[in-house]
Amino acid sequence: MDIRVYIGPHRTASKHLASILYNNAELLDDVDTVFYSSPRNTLRHINSAIKAIANGGDETDVRGQLMHSLTYGRDDKKRLLLVNPNVVGNVTHPFGKELFYPRTSGLIYQLQKLFPDNRLHLFSSTRNPATFLPSCYAQSLMAASFASYSEFLAEVNLTNLKWSPFLQRLQGKQKDIPLTVWRYEDYPYIWRDVAQVFSGIPNSQALRGSSAPVNKSLTLKGAQLLNKYIEDQPPRTREDFERTTETFLKKFPSSPNEIVGPDWPPDLVQKLIDNYEDDWYYIERMEGVETIQPRQFG
Repeated sequence: MDIRVYIGPHRTASKHLASILYNNAELLDDVDTVFYSSPRNTLRHINSAIKAIANGGDETDVRGQLMHSLTYGRDDKKRLLLVNPNVVGNVTHPFGKELFYPRTSGLIYQLQKLFPDNRLHLFSSTRNPATFLPSCYAQSLMAASFASYSEFLAEVNLTNLKWSPFLQRLQGKQKDIPLTVWRYEDYPYIWRDVAQVFSGIPNSQALRGSSAPVNKSLTLKGAQLLNKYIEDQPPRTREDFERTTETFLKKFPSSPNEIVGPDWPPDLVQKLIDNYEDDWYYIERMEGVETIQPRQFG
């Protein structure tokens, strides 16, 4: 079976891609493809299988059970699609001191062990760190992980964060895992192409959907104010917390490419942007990496 995994990162329209796949199940069925649409259970099944093998379980049986779960029992399909950024890390801490998702190498190795007899193809996107970091911080608050923005970024060397090392680790030690990449900034214009390449459907224009985002988030200012509000008036129940976050979402809705960093000097923001452009130039030329980019019409 051909197993295709959109590995993330977070805050790069993974929920939009998942919604497009979910709403076009008939097109997927036409190309003998199944999309496992439960992100939470995806990770649970994978972690359970890893743990079972580590505890001495029969590897063939464990893998068989895993595939049976992820395909809804439709093991005869030729292609399985998974969309889950949490496979490589958590939105509350998507970086180490100088790396995005530092646990990536070990997790990719485990995926290779889980699917040794299948064709594994990974898909990823990149995002300007000047917008990615604030967006992850806002989302971490929505996930009830509270900290100030400075605490969230503590001990991180901002100007050393690049996506190319993350992509190299996705490729595996032998660089033998096919990898397809696009830029989040381009996604509203290429979402049909992304869904087509990822799913294997023959005609992207047959997809039902639009480029409208499906996941709301906060501006950095809104996130910082939410954190302060929660500190001053801690919610008593989950319902209280959800009402509070909904209020802030309505008042401080984010714009996907808005670059905001009240604690960052302009030269740092520009440095992050320049690094991102230079890094993408390198990514376009990486061995074993295919890129999806806006079409040029002459």
